[in-house]
Amino acid sequence: MKKKRKRENCLTCFNKPAISAMPKAPNKKVKNTDILTAGSKAYAKKRKIKKERVERVDFDPESRKEYLTGFHKRKVERKKKAQENWQERLRQEKIRDRAALKAERKRQLEERLAHMQAALNGGLSDNEGGDQEETVFTDSEETKEESSKKEAEVKEFKSASALTTVTVIEDMDDWNNDD
Repeated sequence: MKKKRKRENCLTCFNKPAISAMPKAPNKKVKNTDILTAGSKAYAKKRKIKKERVERVDFDPESRKEYLTGFHKRKVERKKKAQENWQERLRQEKIRDRAALKAERKRQLEERLAHMQAALNGGLSDNEGGDQEETVFTDSEETKEESSKKEAEVKEFKSASALTTVTVIEDMDDWNNDD
């Protein structure tokens, strides 16, 4: 069994200054005013803490109940919000994919139209415009055909990789009049 300590020496505690508030320089002599004011600094600190303390905390029973019973509800709400964000992200991604596909199709259409336009204007080389080769057109029998219109017109298209010969017959009536 422990013996209880008597409080006889308690009054001596108040007469001693607070050790932490005293100057710490060992070479200097401690002034009497420092010893006497050390306790007031400690009490000033305690008074400041007491002033900052909240006097009373009131709990609203309804909001407390809502907080305590609302964990599941808030968890479901967070999941729902995350799912909505995910759906929105997917929708935006689909929109971007569709826009990219539309731009690609438009680019291909413009490329095909340019290809067709070039074919109509002067023909394409066999490399289909990919290597920027120059196509040379020669009319070897152009001068002879002007003199006689019943002969076939022959044109040659030369490129770096192929030679194409085209024969054009303008007067088809002679073939029908063989009777």
